[in-house]
Amino acid sequence: MIHDHEEYPHEITFQIGKNVPDGGGGYKVEGWTDVFTTEAFVNPVSSKEFYRARQAQTPIDYNVLFPYKEDVKPSMRIKYGDQYLALKSKPIDLGGWGEKLMLKCVSI
Repeated sequence: MIHDHEEYPHEITFQIGKNVPDGGGGYKVEGWTDVFTTEAFVNPVSSKEFYRARQAQTPIDYNVLFPYKEDVKPSMRIKYGDQYLALKSKPIDLGGWGEKLMLKCVSI
């Protein structure tokens, strides 16, 4: 599938953390590995959406749209330039056609 550069003007990389034992019976993330890179549209949320998300105690800084992929996991993060974004939603299949996904994200 060929995508229009105007629709997806940015490039993002999905990363997954390496879990290591924390000595207390749990795990902590130590180091991140690139999983895949894709074109995307990284869009800062409007002040209205930002305010609503804060009221619901689910902060959102960005809506990230990208071509449909089945291998996006909630434990991943996004590298966007020199920024890192944590996923705050499951992938949303826009239109239900399996063509475009959206994630709600927060800067970390």
